Amino acid sequence: MAQNAEQEQEEYVKKQIREAREGEYPDHKSIQEAENGSMVNDMEDLKQLGEDMDEMSTNSEDEARGLKPDPEQ
Repeated sequence: MAQNAEQEQEEYVKKQIREAREGEYPDHKSIQEAENGSMVNDMEDLKQLGEDMDEMSTNSEDEARGLKPDPEQ
């Protein structure tokens, strides 16, 4: 059964919440330890960012499903 964009997004968010509860994601760093303005603070953050980016759709994949990239650039 094909899902609409809202259902897909809801499933993605539920998956992230479930994985966070199961310990899939590392704990957050304290404000004092985090480097403000940086996407990653260490190799662990970089690996997690890579995994997150792998799961994201490309703009052309989104457009093929009738979605607009946000933000438009």
